[in-house]
Amino acid sequence: MRARFSFSLMLALDFDIYLIDEGMPSSTDVDFNRKAGEILRERLRTTTVVIVSHQPDVLQKFASEAAVLAGGQLHMFDSLEEAKELYDYETQG
Repeated sequence: MRARFSFSLMLALDFDIYLIDEGMPSSTDVDFNRKAGEILRERLRTTTVVIVSHQPDVLQKFASEAAVLAGGQLHMFDSLEEAKELYDYETQG
């Protein structure tokens, strides 16, 4: 419930940049997820949104580009597909 409230509050306010660090709610409330997704997509069209996530489905829904970090260093900034391939290779050997 707290994650939903925080996420809703963040999207209710207008910012120049949104930073979402593993903050995407994984609610079983389908209606909430749909509304939150619609609002986030709107923000993606009008402002900068940075999403930090290890959830591929979240990134697939909301990102077209991605950065891969390791040891505090940027290894790649490219299309989501290219970044996912490198991330999978680095983490799964």
